[in-house]
Amino acid sequence: MRSLPSSPSRWLLAAGLGLLAAAWEGRAPLADTPPVVVVARVGSMTITAADLERRLAAVPLFQLRTFGSTPAAVRRAFLDRVLVRDALLAQGGAEHGIADREDVRERIRGMLRNETLAHLRAEVTHATPISDGDVKAYYDKNAAKFRSPERRALWLIATKTQGEAKEIIDDLHKDASPKHWGEIARAKSIDALSGMRGGNVGFVNPDGTTPEPGLKVSPAILEAVDKLKDAEISPEPVHDTDRWVVVWRRQTMKSVERPMELEAGSIKQMLLHSRTDAKIKDTVAKLREEHLTEHNPDLLELVEVTPQGELTPVRRPGSIPPARRTVANPVPVPGGLR
Repeated sequence: MRSLPSSPSRWLLAAGLGLLAAAWEGRAPLADTPPVVVVARVGSMTITAADLERRLAAVPLFQLRTFGSTPAAVRRAFLDRVLVRDALLAQGGAEHGIADREDVRERIRGMLRNETLAHLRAEVTHATPISDGDVKAYYDKNAAKFRSPERRALWLIATKTQGEAKEIIDDLHKDASPKHWGEIARAKSIDALSGMRGGNVGFVNPDGTTPEPGLKVSPAILEAVDKLKDAEISPEPVHDTDRWVVVWRRQTMKSVERPMELEAGSIKQMLLHSRTDAKIKDTVAKLREEHLTEHNPDLLELVEVTPQGELTPVRRPGSIPPARRTVANPVPVPGGLR
């Protein structure tokens, strides 16, 4: 037989065993329900041995040592200094009507709200575990989220004529710095969307789409880009329908594909969050139907929210605005207005 751990761990273990023994001392065990052992009463509140056991289990070992040097001393001190004290303070608060204060009621509502949400989350977690099949189905359905095609960062300057585009290319041969390019794009490009950004259209997808809504690169430009290397400017203007474009292929971002095995953990979290959110919404809808007896959103017009986020009551028609306070003898401020 293994020996008990040495002190102080030994008496801490003994304290837990002694607590269980005390809860059953002098009573015959029942088949299904253990007996309720009352260790203290404070007003209408009852403290049982099970309450004491539950609270002791939540206390770190180093804190338990401050309640006594023996298991019996720990049990007695913890009962008197923690459980009974808390019950007495709660009883005193009830007698003084503290529970009827709005701030206290709001804290109670907050605790009930948080515990309800925690219960729903735990219920979803245990009732509907996420399977590998669920993960694969989500991964296959949302493949675009986990695969990024090769993209190229492009800068463009569009002109009306081929001659203007060639002049710009000759100018860039003298100074091909990003600063000079941006100055030319903002001054001469007829493409308003890219011109305002110094000609930078961002990373372009294989289909020509860009991060900027409404800005798409034509197939003619994409074909010209295929012939360029990174950091290379097109040697000749690109004819794009009714305009001529100078193209600068800045860099290339390689394609990325994240395998399902790597994303399984995050997918499970997303699915769990989605199911939990649906459960919460369903529960709120049922509670709303059962308990919401009055709802007057039109009355919210009586409360005004300032741009700074402050709530101010709207003055009723005919009411006199508060008088502005004035200082009889203002103190001059050095360096202030005169």
